[in-house]
Amino acid sequence: MKKVLDKITSVFDKICLVFCYFSMAVCFIMMVLICIDVISQKAGHAISGMYEICQVLLSTVVFASWAYTQTVHGHIHVVMFINKMPHIMRFICFSITSLISTVVLAFGSYSVYNDIFNRYNTGEFTGTLMIPYWPFIIFEAIAFILLTLLLLLDAIKAIYAIGNKEMAAEIQADWV
Repeated sequence: MKKVLDKITSVFDKICLVFCYFSMAVCFIMMVLICIDVISQKAGHAISGMYEICQVLLSTVVFASWAYTQTVHGHIHVVMFINKMPHIMRFICFSITSLISTVVLAFGSYSVYNDIFNRYNTGEFTGTLMIPYWPFIIFEAIAFILLTLLLLLDAIKAIYAIGNKEMAAEIQADWV
């Protein structure tokens, strides 16, 4: 079972790394565009719609980074009370909270997925440059679904850790 979980984790890590690199590239592009806009404003020729460009690009940066942060276990775990519990209770509680997180993110993923069609059907776009929102919402939905699947994988690992000391030690290594 551990080998299967490790293989699935490896696949997700690679996918999230691609998302992370994409997020870094978009962040770099935003930085360059903002610098060009500031310099051009000083010269008296501001770039039209720069706020809108940054708005849609920033949404991709944020959502892509959440999934990657989950793969490196960079999100905050409040384990102050869980660490004081016996092994089995510790991982039962951690499993329950992981499953709750997964369910909440699944609802969020569903909501973002529906938002794609709402934005597409209404033809919603930015005010100045007329950039449609729906392609960026697709990327957000993919990143949100990826994060939900990562949380589900971590919940499965937590459930498995109830009876497996090796998996428990691996999970607890990420607790600070």
